[in-house]
Amino acid sequence: MIGIVVPPGQLPAPQVRPPSFTYANQAVSINGQSRLFSPAFFIHENDLIRIEADLMDKDGQGNLFVTPFSTSHEIAAPVVPHAGGKPFGNDRYFRTEITAGHVVMQGRLPSGDWKLLPDRINQSLKEINAPFEVSLSPITFFVSTPA
Repeated sequence: MIGIVVPPGQLPAPQVRPPSFTYANQAVSINGQSRLFSPAFFIHENDLIRIEADLMDKDGQGNLFVTPFSTSHEIAAPVVPHAGGKPFGNDRYFRTEITAGHVVMQGRLPSGDWKLLPDRINQSLKEINAPFEVSLSPITFFVSTPA
């Protein structure tokens, strides 16, 4: 059996996962019109999509609460193009602000099949050294060209 020998005192630092906040109280509006929240939306090209949610965390007893986390600047939430059930091409980004645990994402998409995916959002958060991850259900936008 071959192993790696690490001199004492030079062990790699353990990887610590950042806290994971859950999206709750999700609301979606298209061009200012509220929609019932669902995992898929049928919209037109360049409609203004606005998603709001609260970032929930758990206290020491397991009770949920809205985290007071805020960002001092806008961040970008990636939206991934899909075809045949697989991602392809370049992501688009929704402008995102977090104030006192309330998330607001908004943007417009060209025609196609687009997905807001937790794994891709967490990858983006990791790239900017965000101190948290998110847990949310994927959201699909089927975007068509207006007739």
